[in-house]
Amino acid sequence: MLKKVFFPSYILITRRSILKIREMLPTVVTMGNIICGFSSILCASNHQLEAAGWLIVAAMALDAFDGRLARMMKSTSKMGAQLDSMADLATFGIAPAILMIKTCATFPVVFLWGVGLFFMICAAFRLARFNIQKDEDAHISRHFFTGLPTTLSGGTIAQLVILNQFIQIKFGTNIVAVLLPFITFTLGLFMVSKVPFFNITNKIGFKQGIWFMVLEFSAAILFFVLTPELALSTALSCYLITCAMYGVVKGRHLKKGYSVT
Repeated sequence: MLKKVFFPSYILITRRSILKIREMLPTVVTMGNIICGFSSILCASNHQLEAAGWLIVAAMALDAFDGRLARMMKSTSKMGAQLDSMADLATFGIAPAILMIKTCATFPVVFLWGVGLFFMICAAFRLARFNIQKDEDAHISRHFFTGLPTTLSGGTIAQLVILNQFIQIKFGTNIVAVLLPFITFTLGLFMVSKVPFFNITNKIGFKQGIWFMVLEFSAAILFFVLTPELALSTALSCYLITCAMYGVVKGRHLKKGYSVT
């Protein structure tokens, strides 16, 4: 009799625990994003610029994973969506702005603060615009981002700081840091613009063939292992240039197209 009572109760408790874990896991990943952003700000404040950049890159991976994880586990929620937006603002709006200010110390402080504030405001506007469109059930295209996503904007600044550290050690020049404030300002403009950026992630997957996908990822991993600084810079720079050009040309034929940040 004890076994009959104990085992069904145990199974019920286990199932409830699994369901709780499924609900909490995407939120835990989002919290990891926020932790990376806060840690990046601390590192930048202590002039550990390369570490701050890598933390933002790590947050990019977490940001790409949390939404898909929530959809896969069927545990999407309004709370999760709001947390994701706040995490993105901290990690890809505030942290990159501070990182840029600390990297470009040769410029006037007022100028750097102005560019940093502009970038952060553009990131906040980009996130708010997306949330409004999503709440109003606006048409969401899977093929284009409307404006440059905050994740890619913050990630671009992070990888440029990492690249600057690499070039500074190898060649003794600070050329990337000289250009960084102007690039940051341009990224801010792209975020609030309506320029459609091609969503390349929808073209990467099993639809293109398993062997082709394995080849792509193998080449990417090898490139990253050999020269991580150049791999990040090459990948993001090629994406921004190609997608901007493609988006401007194809955007004329796109009446309305929105996608996730």
